[in-house]
Amino acid sequence: MRYVSTLIMASMMREAPALADKKLYSASAMATAQIEGKQHYDELERQGVLGIVRKTRIRGRLADGVPMKEGEKMLHLIRHGQGFHNLLGDLYRDFGKTVDSTGGDKSGNPYVRPEIEDSPLTAVGRQQAKALRPTTKALTGIELVVLSPLQRAAQTAALAMPHLKDIVPWIGHPLVQETSGVNVCDRRRDRSEIQDDFPWVEWGRLDSEKDEFFDPDERESARSVSDRGYDFMRWVRARPESEIIVATHSAWLFTLLNTVIESDGADLASWFL
Repeated sequence: MRYVSTLIMASMMREAPALADKKLYSASAMATAQIEGKQHYDELERQGVLGIVRKTRIRGRLADGVPMKEGEKMLHLIRHGQGFHNLLGDLYRDFGKTVDSTGGDKSGNPYVRPEIEDSPLTAVGRQQAKALRPTTKALTGIELVVLSPLQRAAQTAALAMPHLKDIVPWIGHPLVQETSGVNVCDRRRDRSEIQDDFPWVEWGRLDSEKDEFFDPDERESARSVSDRGYDFMRWVRARPESEIIVATHSAWLFTLLNTVIESDGADLASWFL
């Protein structure tokens, strides 16, 4: 098997400016991050996707201020702000209910409620996104913004970096959409609605008006999510841009950083709050 080693530098924007503000990151949200991180790691292990060997190896490390070498790319990875589904999950756990965020157990799962289809940001989530503005404005080399078509990720990107709307291309990409299936919060709205809300974004990669990939009865496999992440990184590698912002989701990022990107530090592969 042939290996092509490509080093991708990832600068983690974990909404760091707001982390110290307890109004934006409650104790419940912090506890949920710990719980769901463990649930998803156990699921990756159960499905046997840890340690996958692929034709192209992708190396990653936290940005350290060292100038990029030829062939390297800088990715700024953003997990969306609090969505209404996240709030529901926190409330369920606050009242002692167990929530399986992997979609394996539908009983008592708040994420399957039809009211939170393509869950938008809460007021707190919007504040979290806006808190990123000083960080995004300090990034002077951004050449491209890529975002998930789910509205919480698109809203986060729009609120976090409005200054980039008319400066660089924005591309909505289904490869960075959250793990699909079962959890209704992860079913995207119709393409026409998304285009109306975010008209400056190029949505041509959404092949259909409806989210035809979503299966209400079966959660997307970890291997499928991992393969999507791998395909996305190959897409990034082929792009001309060297510095890119990606606005996406915790489970997708966790799968990418634990099954696709090889890194030396545990911080790179930890759960995004």
